[in-house]
Order: sequence, then structure tokens, then C-alpha cells
Amino acid sequence: MNATTRLLLPEDVALAPVANLPSELGRRVSNDSGDFYVTRARTRSGSIIVDAQTAALLTHFRSPSTVVDAILAYCHANELDPMRTLVAAFAMLSELVAARVLVPAESILAQPIASSLSVGEFVGDVEILEAIHLLDDTEVYRGRSADGTAVALKIVGANIRRTTTATIHNEANVLSCLDGKVSPRLLAAGRLDGRSFIVTTWHSGVDLYRAVAEAHALPEPERSDTLLKLAEHVLRSYAQLHSQGVLHGDVHPRNIVVDESDKITVLDFGLAVMPAAGTMGLHGGIDLFLAPEIARANLASVEVPLASLASEQYSIGALLYFLFTGAHTHSFSLQQDAMLSQVVNEPPQPFSHHRADRFFCLEGCLNRALEKDPADRFSSLDEMLQSFLQASPRRQLVGATYSVSHSTDVQSQLVLDNVLSRLRVPERLYRDGLEAPTGSITYGAAGIAYFLLRIARSRDDETLLAAADQWLTRAASAISSDATFWNAERGIVPEVLGQSSLFHHACGIHCVQALIAHARGDDVAQQHALEAYAAACALCDQLDVAFGRSGLLIGCAMLLDIAPQHFECDALLALGQRLLHGIWVQLDAYPPLERVSQATLGAAHGWCGYLFATMRWCEASGAAVPPRLVERLQQLAALGQPSGRSMLWPRKIQHTATTGVLSASWCNGAAGYVHLWTTAYELLGSDFQFERLARMAAWHSYDGSSDAPGDLCCGLAGRAYALLRLHGSTGESVWLARARVMAERAAASPGLTSNRLNSLFHGDLGIALLVADLAAPEFACMPFFDSEHWSKRAPSLATGEAPGQSAR
Repeated sequence: MNATTRLLLPEDVALAPVANLPSELGRRVSNDSGDFYVTRARTRSGSIIVDAQTAALLTHFRSPSTVVDAILAYCHANELDPMRTLVAAFAMLSELVAARVLVPAESILAQPIASSLSVGEFVGDVEILEAIHLLDDTEVYRGRSADGTAVALKIVGANIRRTTTATIHNEANVLSCLDGKVSPRLLAAGRLDGRSFIVTTWHSGVDLYRAVAEAHALPEPERSDTLLKLAEHVLRSYAQLHSQGVLHGDVHPRNIVVDESDKITVLDFGLAVMPAAGTMGLHGGIDLFLAPEIARANLASVEVPLASLASEQYSIGALLYFLFTGAHTHSFSLQQDAMLSQVVNEPPQPFSHHRADRFFCLEGCLNRALEKDPADRFSSLDEMLQSFLQASPRRQLVGATYSVSHSTDVQSQLVLDNVLSRLRVPERLYRDGLEAPTGSITYGAAGIAYFLLRIARSRDDETLLAAADQWLTRAASAISSDATFWNAERGIVPEVLGQSSLFHHACGIHCVQALIAHARGDDVAQQHALEAYAAACALCDQLDVAFGRSGLLIGCAMLLDIAPQHFECDALLALGQRLLHGIWVQLDAYPPLERVSQATLGAAHGWCGYLFATMRWCEASGAAVPPRLVERLQQLAALGQPSGRSMLWPRKIQHTATTGVLSASWCNGAAGYVHLWTTAYELLGSDFQFERLARMAAWHSYDGSSDAPGDLCCGLAGRAYALLRLHGSTGESVWLARARVMAERAAASPGLTSNRLNSLFHGDLGIALLVADLAAPEFACMPFFDSEHWSKRAPSLATGEAPGQSAR
């Protein structure tokens, strides 16, 4: 960044309050409501968060200005000291320049960025799907090859430059010599209208800047463990490149992609060097990560040396310094020569300067990599990696997970305490009664009873179990009343919700009766409830989970899960098989999913729910999976649209996936898919990438809109349960930590309307249940969806006796 260059904040760069930002990233970087985000559409660089003062400074670049002139004008208007402002603003301005958001005013970058290739256009046999990274000299696209495989296409920009063509050719040459383990694989190279291009494998993920910011937002010990894991992966990846004779030559966080499993892929080999092969490469790199010997040559205006093992090691050391501290090695000067002089002459600031004492044990390793004299650094990256591993505290962190005594934040505990107090028997709510619908799982007493039962189980609390029984008895006593399930004024009517569903009809009450009887160890009551459920489940037209047969099938699976071997379950098994058969007769009649016009896809109302209910039943009953289940799962997977390390599915077929509130939800979004793909992986095996899909769906559940409500159905609590599901499947404590972060946000979400307050799925009961489950995560599960993990021979909560031994 040269102080004499006139810079411009182009017109297509958005500079707006962080409060308007739909992305969760802004909340994680800063909780200051006065912050702003800066972003340029259709670039790989994500949104950058700046404070209000920096935002005000940036407005001076809406017309061409040098940094010095902009700083002086800003300081004059605000009566500030120019030198202090220069020092404070430098790092952020450098990041904006590196991200090509703040650009040279006379360059083509100053014009609104537009792609030269259109969606649907073909380059060879590659169909263009999306513009990913557009610069004045290079364009990167996500595409699809003839066999449907996702690929990346990099092409010289319409404004052809000789140096850009050379970097494309160099990248093709280097990639052809690599094994593709930590880099893209070269698939093709060619020319289009005189513009060179390459086609490589596609790698979904986020850049290291974002991955580091997300890791720093986690609580301990997951924060440290994730950062240490990322650092180790970075070192191993570059060591792998060096073992193949390749020096990357352009080390910085935006050239590293981190996928859904924290796997590292190194991108952009245009400046790479292969010394043994005689490939010389080109000069380049970002000043913040330059080695002193290169900075010294720049200062002296002599020929800059090409990347070497030692200079690349320094750049990697500077990268890891940023990873652990969240800051660069020096408090860099705004003046380029002064900054280069700092790199040459000044030592890195100690970790303690950035309050990174937790990683003090690694400071010696990084300081050696950051030595001014190349001869004083490690002899190789392999040696640096071994030093890092010996010093790393990760071995002490691995396996360190949250215990049941993990402290709950004040707001979350307050939500749980308030709900439990409100539902006490015989407190006011129980005495006065609920607003209709008074008895259903979704809105009424059956949902309240289930909520109390779940907490009674995790706490082994007989008082809560008794309260659950009382609320459920009230619901069952009015089972024939219209007010138990309907409320015309609120639009809760059979014409909308159907005539038979687990969540809105009598079978839901019977399901909760069976669960409570099981908890009490009352076999007779449990058998009667099971039979009542089977009798109440009238077959209906709707297929979905929320209003129809797929939900009834999940209820059958729940009841079969808790049925002791001596139970008479023929009616339940017959009902489940009849439901399954009817669902699949209808599903088999449809063409391939991409041709089913306007079909709904989500867990509550669509194909995700149909396929999940199928697997829940087959898992519980031992029934064979339908012949076309895997085929339909693969068709649904193919409709997913990658976004960073997330995967998004549209609400309906032939719609584009968006990042709105529902895109991450349980009912219509990514959270529902976490349950689907995790169950598919556990039931069907690892041959179909189901676990990877579950992780990608979980990332959007975590990263999705912060404007969501707190509830189970559409909101943050339902998303947290998706993260808990992945934690339960993988055993990775980081997903439990992320669920805790999500639960805190749910508890702090805006208040609910009074007519939804006591709803399990739309009120604060779901949030409170999540808070209770996080105190005993081994019992956590999405209500009336996932397996409840009840033991069929568990001792009674009420008596401590085995089932069948209770007094009758």
C-alpha cells in the first residue's frame, strides 16, 4: 500500500451498519452495535467489520484520495491527531486493500466488477454456475463438468495482461506436478478468445481469515483446540507442498481454504516456484507476510529474490502468529518503506501484547521461524512442524470436553427457571388453563408434559415427572373437545393442519402418555397408550412430518424405541409398515427430484422429512429400507448449493437457495438436513458422503441468519439441536461448544407473543428445554424427531424399580 497512490472505495462496495448485516459474522467479530460492515459483492473476500470511526474515514475514499489526504481530511473534521489516526487505521486499511475493496482509483478495479462469463455459458465442457472471484485481471467461477462434478475455472480477465497469462500458465505447470492432497488437481487447460484458463477440482470452504475469526468466538477449551488444529493443518499442508518440490510463493490467509472438517487446501499457485525443476515463478506476495530478506530488497530497490524455503517459512510463521494472536507481527506503519523497515529490523511483538498467553509455549517455535537471518530459522518446514508438535498443548486439550457442571450463562438459566416456575402445578397457568388449542404437542398441554418429562429424566426428578403426568392428564381428559386441538381465530384449523398428525391431534397425546408411563415403569399404562396411539392414527392425505403421515411414522418409531420385548406391538408394527408403504407408493410415483415442480424440500413439510421419517422407522423396527431410498437421498443431495463450507437447500425445487431466516432452520432449512444426513450416514454407511453433507448443513445452522427467533421450529433452538445431533454422532466437542453459543443467542432473542409463549415448538419451552439439555447433553435430542435414547429396561424414575414391577 503506497501512500502516494490515490485509492477509491468503488460504488459497488457496500458500507453499512452491522445491525443491517444478515450474516452472523458481524456479531462474532464485534458486539458493538455501532460497527459497520464493508463488502464488495461477488468477490471471495467476505464482509469486513470496521468500527464507526473507520467507516467515517472510508467515506473520504468515495472520491479518489491518497491515504494521507483522506486521513488529514478526516482528522480535520473530527479534531483528531493525524499520526495517531494513521497508526490506528493502517492494519484495517491494509486488509481492505488486500481484499481489493479499497482499490487504485486509476485501475480497472475501480469500475463495478462484472463477470465476462454468464451463468449457463459453457467453456469447453464446463458449465458456468456462479462467479466466485472477479478481479480486473483474473476471474474464478464455480462450474460443473460433463459428468456433473463440481469444478473451478480460472480465466484471464477480459482485460488481458501478459503477466496474468504467465501466472495462469505457471499455475497449470505447478498443479500438474502436485498430487492434489493439499492443493487443487488440474483437470484441463486451454484458451477462450485468446484468454488462458485452467480447470481444477472444486474445494468448498471459507478462507483462513474467517475460520480464525470463528474459532476465536468459541468458548474454551474448544477455542484453543480449534486454533491449534488449524495451525497444525497449515504446517502439514505447506510441508506436503515442499516435499513435492513446490514453494507456494504467495502465503496469506485468503489463499487457504478451510472446509467443513477443518481440512486445509492451498489455492493460487500463480507465483509458485519449483527450484529443482528450474521453474522460476514470479515475484509477489502480501507485505504483511513478507520475509525480511524480501523486504530488504524492496527497500533497497534491487532485484527481489524469488521465494525460498527460508522465506516461505517466515511467511508461514507470520501467518500462524496472526492465527494465534488475531494480530500481525508488528504494529505496522502506514508508510510502506517504514513498514518494510519494521520487518527488517524490529522483532515481532510478544504474544503477551495481544493477550495470547495461552499459546506462550508456541512462541519460541514461531519466533525461530520469524528470525531476521534465514540461517537462524528451521532447516525445513518438517523441522518446524516437529518443533510445533512438541510444544503444542493440544494433547492436553484433546478429550477435554464440557462437563455436566458447565456453568450456564445468566440469561439462559433465567429462561429455564422462569418456564419451570410458570408450569408448576398448581400455579396460575395450570389453574387458569391454556388458550386453545389446549392439548396438542405443538401448542398445548401435551407439549408441556413432554417438556417436563424430558427435564425430569435428565435430573432424575420425581416432582417434575408428577407435574408432567398432571399436565398430560388434563390434555387427555379433554381429548374429544375441539378446543383441545383447534382455534379458528388463530387459523389453527383442520383445513390447514390436516385431520391426523402427531403434533396436532389425539395421537400426540397418546404418544406422550406412553413416554410418561415408560418413565414411571408402568407397563400396563404404556401398553394401553401404545394401542391408543395405533387406534387414533387415521391415515390422511398429507405426507409431511408436521401435518401428516411422516410425523405419524416418527411417532411409531418413538413408541417402538421404548417398547420392552414382552410388549404386544403387532398393531404398532402393522401401522408403521402401512404408513411406510403408503408414503413410498406416492414417492415412487414422482420423477427424479429435480423435475418435481414446486415440491417442498424441508424437514417439516417436504422431502427431507419424508426420507428422515423413513429411516427413523427402519432403524427402530429393523425393516428393510425402501429400494429407492438411497437414490432419492442422492437426488436431494444434488439439489444442495455450496456456500463457503456450508450447504444450502432451497425451500422448493426450482428455487434458488437463499440465506434468509428459514434457510438455517429445522422446519425448512439446514438444521433439518443435519438430522437427515447424520441418520443416513449411521444407517447406510460412508459410501455416499452423507457425513460431509451433515457437516456442511451444520455449518449453515451455526452461521445462518442472526435475525431468527429463538424457538425450535424456525429459530435458534432448533438449529442448536442440529449441532447437538452432529456432536452426538461424531463425538466432537466443538459442536457441543457451538450449540452452547447458539443456546445463549436463543435465550437472548426477543420476547414472544402471549399466544405462543407456552408452545413447545414456537414458544420459550423449546429454548428452556435446550438449556436443560446442555446441562446433560447425553439426553439431548430434537423433540419428536430424533431418537430419545430411552432404555427399554431403564429403572423407573418414580420408584427405581425395573419396568413391570410397579404397583398396579
